[in-house]
Amino acid sequence: MARMLYPRHPKPVVDPRPVATHSIRQEQQAPMPLLGPARPPDDRMPSRPSPVIRFTVRYGLREYLSVVLDHLPVALQARGRAHQRIGVLGRLTVSLVATPMFLLKRWRVGDCQFEIDANGITRCSRRPPLAVPWHEATAVHRYRKAYLLVSGRGSMPLPHRCFSETQRQHFERWIAEAGH
Repeated sequence: MARMLYPRHPKPVVDPRPVATHSIRQEQQAPMPLLGPARPPDDRMPSRPSPVIRFTVRYGLREYLSVVLDHLPVALQARGRAHQRIGVLGRLTVSLVATPMFLLKRWRVGDCQFEIDANGITRCSRRPPLAVPWHEATAVHRYRKAYLLVSGRGSMPLPHRCFSETQRQHFERWIAEAGH
C-alpha cells in the first residue's frame, strides 16, 4: 500500500538517444565567441579586417509582439493606408492573430544563430541558412526592443538584448555605411 501512495522519486529519465551521440553533439555545440575575425571580404567591401558579432536567439512572445506592434504602422503607411495610433482593440486583435503565428514560426525555425559583420548578416536555424549582404537589405528599422532588418527575402528581428554596447556600435556603423 505504501508503494501506491508514494511512487518512486525521482522518476527515471527515458531518453532514446544513445549517450555517446548525445555527448558528441554537446561538444560540437560549444558556445561561439562574441567577437572574432571576420569572413574574407568580397570586392564591394573594404579590405580592412572587422569584428564579427555572433549570438544565438530564442525569441520570446512579448518581444515578438512588441516588434509586430511597432512595425505595423510602418507597414500600413508603406501600403498607402493612413497611419493611425493602434488602439486597445487593435492591439488585442494583433495579439490574437500574431500569437499563433509566433508559435508556428518558433516551432518551424527554432533558435536562430546570427553572424553579423561588415559584409552582411547570416542566420542559421532549422531552415536553410539565410545570408543577406548589406547592399540587399532594403531597410533597418530601430524599434523599442529590436532592430528589424528587411530584405527582399523577408525580415529578421535582432533583439537589443543580444548586443553588447561595443557590438551595437559596430552594428550601427555597418547600418550607416550601408545607407540605412
